[in-house]
Amino acid sequence: MKNINFAAILGLIVGLMICSVMVLFFNESPIHFLKVLGGSFYQSKFDMGLTLYYVTVLIFSGLAFSIPFKAGLFNLGTEGQILLTAMIAAVVGQSINVNYFTVVTLTLLIGVISSWIVAAFKAYRNSHEVVVAIMLNFIFAALASYVVLNFYQNPQSQNPESALVSESIQGFLKDPLKVYFDGAPVSSFLMIAVICSLLVWILENKTKWGLEIKAYGENPSAAERAGISSRKIIFLVLSLAGVFSAFVGLTEVLGNTLQYKIGFSAAYGFLGIVVALLAQGHPIGIIFSSFVIAVLHKGASDLDLETMHLTRDYSKVIQAVIILSVGAAVYFESSVKQFFKKLKG
Repeated sequence: MKNINFAAILGLIVGLMICSVMVLFFNESPIHFLKVLGGSFYQSKFDMGLTLYYVTVLIFSGLAFSIPFKAGLFNLGTEGQILLTAMIAAVVGQSINVNYFTVVTLTLLIGVISSWIVAAFKAYRNSHEVVVAIMLNFIFAALASYVVLNFYQNPQSQNPESALVSESIQGFLKDPLKVYFDGAPVSSFLMIAVICSLLVWILENKTKWGLEIKAYGENPSAAERAGISSRKIIFLVLSLAGVFSAFVGLTEVLGNTLQYKIGFSAAYGFLGIVVALLAQGHPIGIIFSSFVIAVLHKGASDLDLETMHLTRDYSKVIQAVIILSVGAAVYFESSVKQFFKKLKG
């Protein structure tokens, strides 16, 4: 029970209630709205497969936020790193003699290097990681779009997207999960995401690095006096975040579309914040909270089909309200705890 974040769950419920009340202004039934939101994922095998795809990317993005958060860092750079690494995977994947090892290795490497920018500013200049990460999100998104549109635009399409990757790395088209779920975007990257969650749990609870990360997050000054290097911790947690952000890009390019499509990410990086907060940063809990948010995300995308006046654009409103409500609930809980600690002190 100690790993259940009741404040975050309450924030999720409040956010859904707010969104339900808002649909009244569009002459829609809140009950029907909630039914669509929570029930569309099991309508068919394809719908279930699409939901599991969302689960996959949300596990990765949730881990990318939770690990730095354990060290006291609020990582908002996941979204930009997702776009950058997806572009790299699509570009490298177009080479004639390319293989999976090359694409995966280079993509993960770019994910790590991109995270080092935030880490360097934080470790050496004491710049706030939120400010640096937000600016880099815009830079990485612009860079990815510029490269694709000007050098790798798909000549057979008018949509803003790259050409398909080489046939030698299109094996995920025959992925057992994809076949079972009628060609849905889900792939074996789901298994990789679950394994990563288990490995992160081992890292946090069974290794010296995990203990150092938690110690630094609880009290940076005391951790440094105990011989824990702040720079090592900052670079370590943000590098891991970069790896998991890169896995989102790989999941999209190799496991789904086989190309880079501008706008493919439905704010996965920011939804990962909600996933991590709901699970209270617990790596195993992130698997289950990812499923909850994935179900809501899938339902929100079907609003334009199942309602008269709501469109899929309302999903962005739902995301914003849920992110704000969950974040506010967790912040309020933390503030109350600190207040009572001061009273006792």
